[in-house]
Amino acid sequence: MERGIQMDNSGFSGLPGCLPLESFRSSERLRQIIVPVDLTRDCQTSVDYAIRFAKAFGSTLNLLYLYQEPYVADQSSRSRGCDLFKEQRRKVFSDFYKLLVETRNKYPDSIGYFEYGNPDREIDVIARQLHADLLIVSIHNGKWLEHLLFGRHADRILAKVPCPLLIV
Repeated sequence: MERGIQMDNSGFSGLPGCLPLESFRSSERLRQIIVPVDLTRDCQTSVDYAIRFAKAFGSTLNLLYLYQEPYVADQSSRSRGCDLFKEQRRKVFSDFYKLLVETRNKYPDSIGYFEYGNPDREIDVIARQLHADLLIVSIHNGKWLEHLLFGRHADRILAKVPCPLLIV
């Protein structure tokens, strides 16, 4: 006699060992979700996924932006008090803050981290510091040459993260 598999509000029934989704929503799972953002259109997809997960599991949603100063080949032309990138930094911070406000409007338990550093080297360090339970990263469309030559950020991050990684 075959057993039927049915989907109901509590998950899959009829499969041995399949627990309802509610059994996975304990306070011990997915407390901290980290979403590294780069303020492109592609990052909104990862934020939207993170909001869904955070709502389902009652998690804290952590948006992370890692700012890198643009490289200047000839430092000798700069005076000591000259900050060439001050306006750019302000604009990037303003854009990040706007994304954080939009995210908080959709999911109030959201926190923003604007840090300085290289995403490939710093994301895993910050994930460890925040005791991340899940990292959600978006893949960018249209950067095929960069991906061919250097690989994707997600590939380099995957090698070091201390938690599961969802790539969207």
